[in-house]
Amino acid sequence: MDYQKKNVNSRKRHFEKSSYSERGRRSERRRRGELRAKFTLVATAFVLIVVMVVLGVKLSKISDKKKGNSGENRVLADTNEDKSNDNESVNNKGNKKDTSSTGEKDNKSNGGEDKDAAVDAVANTGQSKWIRDDLDADKPMVALTFDDGPYEPVTDKILNTLKKYDARATFFVVGSRVSSYKDVLKKAYKQGNEIATHTYNHADLTKLSAKKIKAELDESAEVISDAIGCSFSALRPPGGNINDRMRKVIKVPMIYWSVDTQDWKSRDAKSVLKECKVIQDGDIVLMHDLYPTTAQAVVKLVPRLVKEGYQLVTVDELLYYKGINAEAGKVYYNGR
Repeated sequence: MDYQKKNVNSRKRHFEKSSYSERGRRSERRRRGELRAKFTLVATAFVLIVVMVVLGVKLSKISDKKKGNSGENRVLADTNEDKSNDNESVNNKGNKKDTSSTGEKDNKSNGGEDKDAAVDAVANTGQSKWIRDDLDADKPMVALTFDDGPYEPVTDKILNTLKKYDARATFFVVGSRVSSYKDVLKKAYKQGNEIATHTYNHADLTKLSAKKIKAELDESAEVISDAIGCSFSALRPPGGNINDRMRKVIKVPMIYWSVDTQDWKSRDAKSVLKECKVIQDGDIVLMHDLYPTTAQAVVKLVPRLVKEGYQLVTVDELLYYKGINAEAGKVYYNGR
């Protein structure tokens, strides 16, 4: 009987000991679970705070950018009336010298306000700088054009050759490159060369919405204006790609070419010169100021064309002197 009582008491103590241990383990598991839950809540709150801060910064930048793009240099904010005045003041058929006295004509026919609007439009695009008034409309003209720059090692050599022969050209610059090569762009402008746009990111505009097309050109206008004090008056679409949406949205003429040197492909000066073997009055020649071989070709091409009697002009000069009233959203392949 005593033995059975002892045995029962022993099992009871063992059960109580086991029960205490199990309760302890349960309590520990519960405590750890609560700690994990608290940690998860704290981590989630921290992540949310970081996300909110990042979003706030981005929204602030977007707001600042929109404010900057609303300035005077927004090319795509031009109204049809502004464009009409611009074309009337710069691109009308006739001798450039005759346009120096257009003040009286404008005041008589359109009023002083129309004249002022036209003058402002010309000044803003830089056409007053890169359209000369002393060219001979009866002599043959060729427009050399360069895409994808600026790139100082090549662009600078081309500019030196142009200056030597009192020649002009048009540089269709990629906006994202402008800040890195601002000095050589200023040099090109000061020499009387036309600064046009090849979009900001060399984007295929046919794949973009109307809003993004405008953004590409607005950004280009902003960086070009920051560099030279005025904006562009012509666009060359990357790849030569175009669609109806672009024709409706773009507020400047689109410039193609009649002579393709294929300099990007050959990277050979002799090949470039071969492609330019047959040049005609009114041609627009496509090249790129990214390749040293192109600059080497220009060293020989420019004096050859000058010797043959060609005036080397900007695209705006070519269209103007050939009596072509360039319109926004339309494509021009040459000056014929």
